[in-house]
Amino acid sequence: MKNLRGIVVALVALTVAGCAGGVDSVGPATMAPTVDITGKWVGTWVATSQALGSGAIEMTLKQAESKYTGNLTITGTLTDPSGFTQGVVSGNEVRVLQPTSLTGRLTVQGDKMTGLLQGVVAANVTLTRQK
Repeated sequence: MKNLRGIVVALVALTVAGCAGGVDSVGPATMAPTVDITGKWVGTWVATSQALGSGAIEMTLKQAESKYTGNLTITGTLTDPSGFTQGVVSGNEVRVLQPTSLTGRLTVQGDKMTGLLQGVVAANVTLTRQK
């Protein structure tokens, strides 16, 4: 019984530590933004396991200081995470915080944004700013 209690305590501690780590990985901006992502971004996503699919992605964003809000449209997924999106911009890194079913990090270089988003599947994303 004593061993079982120790195992349960250890599992709870690992679960709490794991949840805390997730918050830090996409938390608030850690540095001032060096990019402005306001505008319309259009591109593609490809599952890291290509057999799981690919499709189109579009984000229309408005940035205010280190935060952004906007609309997200994704096609080709089993579930539809399209809709409201928000997150933070830290340096040239964009952290997608919502929708909660789709989070991740994108890096901005000029008019290109690339990175990895996690949702129903993990996907590599490439977006281009529309002018």
